[in-house]
Amino acid sequence: MTESATELPEFPWHRGCPMAPPKEYAEIRATEPIKKVRLATGRTAWVVTRYEDVKALLTDARASSDRAHEGFPYYIDVPQQFRTEGSFIGWDPPKHTLHRRMAALSGEFTKQRVRTLRPRMQEIVDECIDKMLAAGPPVDLVHMLALRVPMTIVCEILGIPSKDQDYLHSCTDILFGGNSTAAQRADAITRVGVYLEELVAGKEENPGDDLISRMIDRYRTEGIYERREMCNVTRLLLNGGHETSAAMIALSVMSLLEHPDQLEAYVSDPSLRPKAIEELLRYLSPGDLATSRVATADIGIGGVVIREGEGMILLGMSANRDPEAFDRPDELDLSRGNRHHLALGHGVHHCIGAEIARVELDVVLSTIFRRLPGLKLAKSWEDLTYKDGNVMYGVYEMPVTW
Repeated sequence: MTESATELPEFPWHRGCPMAPPKEYAEIRATEPIKKVRLATGRTAWVVTRYEDVKALLTDARASSDRAHEGFPYYIDVPQQFRTEGSFIGWDPPKHTLHRRMAALSGEFTKQRVRTLRPRMQEIVDECIDKMLAAGPPVDLVHMLALRVPMTIVCEILGIPSKDQDYLHSCTDILFGGNSTAAQRADAITRVGVYLEELVAGKEENPGDDLISRMIDRYRTEGIYERREMCNVTRLLLNGGHETSAAMIALSVMSLLEHPDQLEAYVSDPSLRPKAIEELLRYLSPGDLATSRVATADIGIGGVVIREGEGMILLGMSANRDPEAFDRPDELDLSRGNRHHLALGHGVHHCIGAEIARVELDVVLSTIFRRLPGLKLAKSWEDLTYKDGNVMYGVYEMPVTW
């Protein structure tokens, strides 16, 4: 670490409230919107805070997603496997384009296909709420609903047995945990890798009616099938398919309970629901720390030059709270309905499961407030424990009553 690096502010910064960004975001956005910071790894990187700058870099070919690049800005200690055992989220075109297309061609992520999945999503949500009612209050909404719904849905899509869900989530929780050590993350990657190797090998021999089997067939048809890459793509879809949605479900329920006027509007006006989903995504942005890039050439932007080889962290929550992009950005206004937020990314790396995430959240929120109209937090949000500093922000447990 250089002497100048020691004088830089340490990153990441932390949310004082789960429904609000770190105070540093607004301060820096107003004075030094692209700022160099010091990471816990000892490296330095640029944080980008303004909406227009974040959006521009998400479509700039010089801002690479290559996680194996020496300058990629990991702000937590990661094992070597984290850099090498990647999939299309950590690749650039044309390799990214090819492999994302292989997943997308299954049709699983289209609006039409997601509409056909909605009845099954409703069944899963109702089953979870039935179990909550049977257990009686207080219950932990995170483990009984927020986590269970998206985990069940993504496992059914992929063809992963339900009995393995808890094991896989425990591994991903370690992998993305801000307090996990590099050794713990390496062990989690290894254990998931062994599991997926056996799962994919089984589907090679006995394909089923599931996404993994269809992707294997498509890759083989193209003559580019490799089991290792299939395991990595499956890992990506599994992680992305439940961590973000679980966080969004729990934090959205919390936010609506903490904003009773907005909850009343949501419950009384069903036509508000599509707008509400977009506003909650903008307002909460749980994947705030999940988007990093590394410069493959000098990039002049926002009054600074990001040099070739330097890392940058594109702060989604800061962009989504930028007053230059959104009126009254720190207010939760379900009637806003602005789909131009960056909570689901932008450009070639826009979340492939965005429509699934939207429908999941809509089904959960509309159902829980209909079936449990007296829902409330059993503990104040100040007394809960959050995934502060994790790649994916969220709450560990959220006891509720009704």
